[in-house]
Amino acid sequence: MTSEPLTLLCVHPHPDDESIACGGVLARAAATGVRTVVVTCTGGEEGENLAGIDLAGEPLPDHRRRELAAALAALGVAEHHWLGYRDSGMAGTPANDHPDSFHRADVEEAARRLAAQLRRHRPQVVVSDDERGTYGHPDHVQAHRVTVRAVALAADPAADVPGAPWQVAKRYVHTLGRGRVLDGHRALVAAGLPSPFGDTEVDDDAAIPFGTPDDAVTTEVDVRPWLAAKRAALAAHRSQIGPASFFLNTPEELVAPFFGVEQFVLEDGTLGGGTRPEPDLFAGLTASADGVEPADAAPAALDPRDPVAFRAVLGRFASGVTVMTSILDGEPHGMTASAVASLSLDPPLVMVGIGRQTVMADHVVSSGRFALNVLGADQAAVSNAFADPGRPLGEAMFAAVAIATSSGGALLLTDAIAHLACWVRAVHDGGDHLLVVGEVVALDADGDDPLLYYRGGYGRFDPA
Repeated sequence: MTSEPLTLLCVHPHPDDESIACGGVLARAAATGVRTVVVTCTGGEEGENLAGIDLAGEPLPDHRRRELAAALAALGVAEHHWLGYRDSGMAGTPANDHPDSFHRADVEEAARRLAAQLRRHRPQVVVSDDERGTYGHPDHVQAHRVTVRAVALAADPAADVPGAPWQVAKRYVHTLGRGRVLDGHRALVAAGLPSPFGDTEVDDDAAIPFGTPDDAVTTEVDVRPWLAAKRAALAAHRSQIGPASFFLNTPEELVAPFFGVEQFVLEDGTLGGGTRPEPDLFAGLTASADGVEPADAAPAALDPRDPVAFRAVLGRFASGVTVMTSILDGEPHGMTASAVASLSLDPPLVMVGIGRQTVMADHVVSSGRFALNVLGADQAAVSNAFADPGRPLGEAMFAAVAIATSSGGALLLTDAIAHLACWVRAVHDGGDHLLVVGEVVALDADGDDPLLYYRGGYGRFDPA
């Protein structure tokens, strides 16, 4: 029996492709203890600042690298590697001919680079674009070619690739079923919203220019509990995916139908799970193939210094969700906070963990006061909004919520089910966070159906 950990490796052409195509399965895998690796083939040099954000003179490729790092952190991805090629641009553009473009790369050389990563990380499951490159982009097509060849090279003992040979158990391509795309188009048109396929009814999914026939889809993974992580990753790509983007402005009632399932086609390997479509990328992998210990074995010890292991274990701890608010020099600020604990009854103290480099850290330390607004089960959208790294600053942040100011000057979300207004009692070193201890000076409650956060997704309390 091998002791290899469960590992998912996804190959994507450009920064942002990982969040669009596989954000849900990456977040799901990371939250459930599967090691996740992303390989990005190019730096996205031919991208445009589609959202028109202020780059402050920074070259767009540099900015996109930072966006990718933030997106990978939101998804809980363990490791990332650049394959080292240049963005080829859209089909037929001059960038296709750049000597460093991925489109022009020698497939054997690129595949050897990727095969070295396969041998290093030893994934049971690999995902890439399909042979059509999803929508025909030269880099997406090349990513499929290179991945297919790399999987073969990684398993070949005679291949000129560093590391011990490794056989990938299942190789998938990500896709969209045409029926699902058609349903999404119709829902957008019915809601009076812009669709990528125009504003008229489409009668036949044959009119959809990309996607896979529904009966060819082999795998459908339910990622609804991890939609918050996926949307946070999408929002991190601020230059490519602006607030007006389809990915971020879809009405809440359509988010789960559009983004709650990610679809795949198994090209190499054996389907598992007993049904088709299978429900998981790792379905059917046995203990001898994937390194899972027998059911009666003691849990494997994990390294607490491994951030993926740390998140996976702490993800088992369910918590409530709050929006922390503060006002500094008349400017309000808010952020979603679930690292909240009751600390003392006498005096009444609470503790909140805040990232050292956040705007909230400056507001709380400088103003000496804050409020915690406990969210109800129907306020997942509020949590997502205040967790969005691209949210506006100042008063604009609160435009979509009802607010009030308490007699003590605390900023409150009036629809929250409970409020705690606090003075800062102490601030302690918490590694990459500050541990803020607040003395509660006022509080109220008006509801008993809290929003719960567990393993990267939302839920609600069932008293039964």
